Amino acid sequence: MDPQSDETVGFIDIGTNSIHLSVVRYYGGTSGKAVFQDKEMIRLGKGLYSDGIIGRETIRKAALIASRFAKVSRVMGAEDVIAVATCAAREAPDGTELARAISPFAEVRIIPGAEEARLISLGIFGPEGPPERSLAIDIGGGSTEIIIAEDGRNLFIDSLSVGAVRFAYGLGMDISGTVRPEDYDQMLREVDVRSYHAVGMVRETGYTKAYGSSGTIIALAAMCAARRADGDASYMTAGELRDLMRYLCRLDGEKREDVRGLAKARADIIIGGGAIAEELMFLFGIDRIEITPLGLREGLQADYHLSKGGMLSDVRKASVATLARRCGCDLGHASAVRDYSEQIFDGAAAIGLHGMRHEMRDLLSCAAFLHDIGEIVNYSDHHILSQMMIENSDMVGFDTSELRDMGLMARFHHKKFPGPKDRNLRGLPPKESLEVRQCSMFLRMADILDRHRTSSIGGITLENAGGSVMLRFACSEDPSMEIWRMEKIKGDFERLFGTGLILVPDYEPDGDGALRAADPQE
Repeated sequence: MDPQSDETVGFIDIGTNSIHLSVVRYYGGTSGKAVFQDKEMIRLGKGLYSDGIIGRETIRKAALIASRFAKVSRVMGAEDVIAVATCAAREAPDGTELARAISPFAEVRIIPGAEEARLISLGIFGPEGPPERSLAIDIGGGSTEIIIAEDGRNLFIDSLSVGAVRFAYGLGMDISGTVRPEDYDQMLREVDVRSYHAVGMVRETGYTKAYGSSGTIIALAAMCAARRADGDASYMTAGELRDLMRYLCRLDGEKREDVRGLAKARADIIIGGGAIAEELMFLFGIDRIEITPLGLREGLQADYHLSKGGMLSDVRKASVATLARRCGCDLGHASAVRDYSEQIFDGAAAIGLHGMRHEMRDLLSCAAFLHDIGEIVNYSDHHILSQMMIENSDMVGFDTSELRDMGLMARFHHKKFPGPKDRNLRGLPPKESLEVRQCSMFLRMADILDRHRTSSIGGITLENAGGSVMLRFACSEDPSMEIWRMEKIKGDFERLFGTGLILVPDYEPDGDGALRAADPQE
């Protein structure tokens, strides 16, 4: 994004309850202003939590909505239309089908819960964060995100498997009529069970002020405000919410639709959402919660702007470094393999060996730094464990497909190299499958070049040499064992790239047995 030019971007939030559109105009590199918004309530989670899948018809409707929202965005001048799908898409067996149906109209990502929480925090508090330690609760259709932030830092983030649509259709109870006290109590107990870790962390970390976001909390606050004299919906208290929920439980579904402050379309899920809000306020010790209309969409807007200045890259690097340190990695080896992987990627691109975009280089770099994290559990199968740990890490800054691709790269750096029909690649589009295999080969080569973990390679270049690729590398130690191991992967390299591999180490032994750099002209 040229800092002196205007740019328009469409953001589509594919939630468990609704699909939202926000068209944002960035004036001369500013942080942007929403110039159009729309939403359609589609309930992706209704089928998921009652039948186990989103369902083909709901996916068709979601794709139709996304196509219309994308068209509106482009009519308003947007070149990019970015979609993120949250809880329902990441949990559903047919979540990838949903993403595939939307992909013709927008660049779609399915994001993990921790990334959703990070974006919500960015939307509520901005990049500078709150000056005082603040707690935020965002109750969605399928998950509830918890954040504690202070001075631009997220001290704690979590994504709980509790949501208004999930509770309405996934607990096996009928709440379309009046709600029995024992059923409501069961909802409260579900919140207790699924939030015990977050409760401990919130109590340990502490906070000064509490905020609530999302349509559910806004509706609850509006109903509380309608029941008191000031009519102020910018806050609600724990006592007010408790009284409201007892009142709502006594009403059947039809009468709930007439309650002031509650939209009719939300009447069937408000009991579940209210139970979550009430119990979390109790567990976190919140007497009064401030209501904000900001959240995920504003976070997407800010994140897009910040990514142009490199701050998103910093978030991703911090996530990777934190995971590596928690797993006790050999950071010297991790850094060397990352650097060698990047050099091989760049050298291969320069000679036309691949046409991968820069985003794949970034994923390779991160995968290379994390390729050995599985060693903390078991060395023999560490490549498999590394894959599992990366894919389930919930590292902020990454979507689920990026975590999957990084995990596959880490898996394939060791032992048998995969062919194009490897079962671990099933479900990937052919282009993405090929790129993952290519990056995996670069990672495997880089790992071999630091086989003895001495970081002895000073530089790596690739050149075309007839029908082969010549890989030259400067080294300060005898590379014989590295070359022997590289010889074993030449067949895989040739099958993958359709060209041979020639290894040229730049070194010569001195007369006294020491090594010196070879003259490239000799």
